[in-house]
Formats: sequence, C-alpha cells, structure tokens
Amino acid sequence: MGMRPLKGLLAAFAILAMAAFPWPTGAAPGSITVVMDDNYPPYVFKDGGGNLQGILVDVWALWSKKTGIPVTLRGLDWGQALAEFNAGKADAIDTIFRNPAREKIYDFSGPYATIDVPLVFDAHLSGIKDASTVKGFTVGVKAGDACIDVLAERGIDTVKPYPSYEAMADAAAAAELKVFCIDKPPAIYFLTKKGLERRFLTSPPLYTGQFHWAVRKGQTATFRLIEQGFAQISAAERQEIDKRWLGQGLISAEDEEWRHNVTVAAIMAVVAGLGLAAWAWSLRRRVRIKTAELRGALDRLAMSEQRFRTIFDNISDAIFIHDADTGTILMANQRMRDMYGLRTEALADIRVNDLSEGSPPYGEAEAMAWIARSADGPQCFEWYARRMDGRLFWVEVSMRRAFIDDGPERLLVVVRDIDERKQAQDQLTRTIDALSRSNTDLERFAYAASHDLREPLNTVIRFAQLLESRYAPQLGEDGADIVGFVVRGAKQMVALVDGLLDYSRVNALVEHFEPVSLDKVLAVVGDNLRAAIADSGTQLTIPALPVVTGDEIQLIQLFQNLIGNAIKYRRPEAAPVIALECRAEGLSWHFSLTDNGIGIAPEFRTQVFTIFKRLHTHSAIPGVGMGLAMCKRIVERHGGRIWVDEAASGGTVFHFVLGQ
Repeated sequence: MGMRPLKGLLAAFAILAMAAFPWPTGAAPGSITVVMDDNYPPYVFKDGGGNLQGILVDVWALWSKKTGIPVTLRGLDWGQALAEFNAGKADAIDTIFRNPAREKIYDFSGPYATIDVPLVFDAHLSGIKDASTVKGFTVGVKAGDACIDVLAERGIDTVKPYPSYEAMADAAAAAELKVFCIDKPPAIYFLTKKGLERRFLTSPPLYTGQFHWAVRKGQTATFRLIEQGFAQISAAERQEIDKRWLGQGLISAEDEEWRHNVTVAAIMAVVAGLGLAAWAWSLRRRVRIKTAELRGALDRLAMSEQRFRTIFDNISDAIFIHDADTGTILMANQRMRDMYGLRTEALADIRVNDLSEGSPPYGEAEAMAWIARSADGPQCFEWYARRMDGRLFWVEVSMRRAFIDDGPERLLVVVRDIDERKQAQDQLTRTIDALSRSNTDLERFAYAASHDLREPLNTVIRFAQLLESRYAPQLGEDGADIVGFVVRGAKQMVALVDGLLDYSRVNALVEHFEPVSLDKVLAVVGDNLRAAIADSGTQLTIPALPVVTGDEIQLIQLFQNLIGNAIKYRRPEAAPVIALECRAEGLSWHFSLTDNGIGIAPEFRTQVFTIFKRLHTHSAIPGVGMGLAMCKRIVERHGGRIWVDEAASGGTVFHFVLGQ
C-alpha cells in the first residue's frame, strides 16, 4: 500500500487549521467516544500491554487537550467497530474509507491520508495484476472492509473474512491463504514482522482510498464540534506527531545542495585565487549553519531510534537478532527478557542451549541445524524452551536471514509462547484416549455378559417346551398359558441378547474398510427381505448406487434394518411404498429412504436411535429396540451421521451420510 502521509495527511489538517468557526450552539458534551480499527500500524495498534498507540491516538489526545473534552478511544476488530458505531455506541468512527454506500448513512470529514490498496499474493503464483485475474481464488479480506464492496463490483465474491489484518498475515504464514486484499501500510508492517516480505508480492493498487473520520448522518452538532476541535491543531503540531511515528531521513535536500555549493566554491578557488578569502568566510558561515542542521538531524535520528525501540519492546512476541554464523545473540527486545526470565544477564553470554530443553530433539545441535537451514529460506517450527529458572514451556519459532542497517547478514528470530495451547492439546488427547479405553472396556463387558446370558436362556426355553409337551394334560389350560408366557419371554430375552451382541461387535469386526458396491449390498438385502416384501406387497424403488469405502457386512445390516423397519411399521390400510435416493455432497454421499408408513412424532425423532427404545409394545409390533441404535452406530463408525424427518406422505424419511 502506498502512503503519502506528509502530503495528504498534513494538507488536510492544515486546511482544517485555517478554519475558525464558532463552537456549535449549546453546551459542549462532557465527553465523546470514538471507535476505530485496532490493528492498523502506524496509525493505530496495540502495545504489548494491550494499550492503543500510534498516530491517531496522539492526534485525538491533542484534540482532547485543545477542546478540554475527554475522548474515549475504542480500538476493535474493524467489523466490530462498524457494528458498534451503527448501533449508536460511539459518537464517531475513524480509519474509515468513503464509498457511495457509506455516504448514505455517514457524514464524512475531509480526507487526511491517501492509502493504496493492492492485492497481496504468494510469490509462486503468476499472472495476478488486478481483480479479474483472481477469479476462482479465495481472497482474504478484513471483515467490514471497503475492499469487499470493490471486489464485489468487479465480480469477485469468493472472499473469506478475517477479523483483522494480522489474522490474515497469520493465515498467510500458515500457508492457509494465498491471495488477500490489504491496505499497504499494515501490509508492510505485518509481512515484515512475520518474515513474509519475500514470500509474497503485491499487484498494482486495486484502488486508492482515503482515511476520514465520520459521524452518523444528520449528527451536525457532533460533526461541527469535532471539525472545530481539529481546526485548533496547527500544521507544526501535526508534523511533530508524524515525525514521532513515521521518522525522517538524516540527510535533507538542503544538505545535498550544500555539498554541491562546496564543490563549486572549490573549483572557483582554483580558477580565481583572488576570491579565496571571501570563499573561506562564506564556507565558515555555511559550516556553522550546516553543523547546527546536522545536530538537529542527529537529534531527530535519536528520536527515531527511540520510536523504534518503543515499538520493538512493546511487540507481544519475543524477538532475537543473532549472528547468522555463530548463533550468538546480538540483540533482543524486552518481551524476550520477560518470556525467558532474564534479569541482568548479558545477551552475548547466553547460549542457545541455555534457552532450550537441552536434549534431542531440542538441544544445541538441533538448534544450530535449524539456523543452518534458514540459509535456504524462512523456517517455522515448534520448540521446547527453558526459562532461566529452569521451567520448560512450548514456543513457536519463526526465523529468517535479513540485512539490518546495511551491515552483515543477521538471523532474525521471532518466538511466540504457545504453552497454554500445547497443554490444552495434550489434555484433549489424554481425555480422548481415556474415553476410547473406557468404551472398549464397556464393549468387551457387554459382549461377555451377553454371551454368558444366552446359554441359560436357551436352557429355560428347552425345559419349558419339554414341560409343555410332556405334561400338557396335567398343566391344564392355565398352566399351558403360563408355560407359553415363559417361552415367549425367554425367546424375547434371547433376541435382546443377540441384538446386544451384534451392537457390541459393530466396532470390533473389521479394522480396515474396503471399497464396497452398494448395488451388490442392496441385491443381498433384497434377497434377505424377499418374503417380507412379497407378503406385504411392498413397492421398493432403488436407483443405481455408488461404490463407497466401508464394511460390507455392516452396510448390508444398515440398509436391511432401515428397509425392514419401513415394511414393519406400515399403515394397515396401505401397501408400503419405499424409495431410496442418493446424491453426492462434496466428498460424501447423502442417502434418503422415504416410506409411507405410520411416521414418527417430532418429540421421538431423536429418541428412536437410543438402544432398547421402542415406541410400540412387543405385542403390537415385534422387536427389541436395537435396529435403529445399530444403524446409528454403523453410520457413525463410517464417519457419517443419521437423522429422521417427516415425509410429505406422512411417513418418515431417514437421512444418512457416508464417506466416498
């Protein structure tokens, strides 16, 4: 992004400084609240403590001093700043571009900075020069940014919003984002900070915007109050703020002119010796003037160095500058000292191993290997670090080679503390492992218990049937009914045990999935249900089906249970009409099985997948409540999900998704 701050910025405020309008009619407000982007260096950004700093922070502080009106600055993600301003939670908004849509709802100040807005893209891409050349790419944008409207006007709607420019830079560093739209000042700042300036290129400006402040449409009194406050800020005061954050060159154009004049004077002295005395006097006078100017330039350089040190020490990441050959630490920021617990130790005396866990793969030899690899390009990796008090913690390290102050090549290292994230990941892994072990133990117990129950139940059935056949005359009608109840109850219990055995074996049958033809699966299901289909007069429609990766036996069981249920739960007055549909959804297949049966009430549509859950008595419709629970477990084992809706016919539609 191109930035002309000392021309556009100062010119706008110089014009405002010449205004001399009276204060708005009525008493001035007790305070005003201004929202703005919190991530737009050097205009506004946060220090290591989360406090706002930058050009606009100083400008509004001076406005408050001039007017005597307190100003509350709220730095937010840009989309949130727009939302809060539109909701009436702030009196004004800053760092805003002007466009036709916004002109309908805001009153804008004059522009005070001109900003180029290019497309930034991975250096390995080619042919990107304007909006038309990024069609088909996902373009990163900041939420609420004017760039979204500009891209939409040019037919680009494949955008991915991020909360801030730094979030886009982080996504680019992680290779998650190849093309993004970003204002040039923060682009330079964040790409340099994260070592990405050689990995990404910029297009010519997509458009050029201008910074304004604004109020909501019709807030005339507030607009005039703010405008007149800025009119009291002089161009010189504005220039001092810019110098503080933008810096300036050490040698001015006047210095170049002076050197030229000295050369001309020397030539003239050779040609005209008679003018030597006058020339010497003139030279001494110029030397005195230039000496004073150079002293001023040195003072300004010291101020620029102080500004750099302030930013350097307030960045939230630890920054090291190493000797690229030896790895010796030459310079580090305050965050590095805080992160590693350094007090008075000299940086040159600290070895890389002192700041590492110390044993492979986090020892000095591995660290030096990473340093050597940085000669091939930027490196990013995780590292187990050590504080000076011995405490270990995890960090993310980014390193690259760089030339600083026209000196020899250095190694620039940026370190971010990720210890809390790693601990959370480790805890999650341990929890998942514990749950997996617990589930396995429960499945084994259920299988063993069910297997051991089956034999006694079969014994009860055999002896009850033997009693019924041998002693029917002695039992009489009542006794025969009782024995019949025993036999039917025991058989239902055996069916429950068999269902429980099948349910517990779902996750234990096949460890590796293979390609399965669903046409073949439905052919087997049709053979298995041939009698039920014929007896009920079922009309079954099955389309051509794909090949999926899975367990063939379990897929047969899945489709057989669902189709069998549709036949079982039919309306007494109508023959079953069952239709299977299939469509691709990304890398998955979406199946829908529709019937015209008795349906399922909405309040029971999640309960039906619970083991042993039945909505009808065994005498009304036979079953043990295992079928749909088994279907759910099979689908989930194949990485999918299953749910039920009401069909247009009043029956049910079972939906389930399987991976390709």
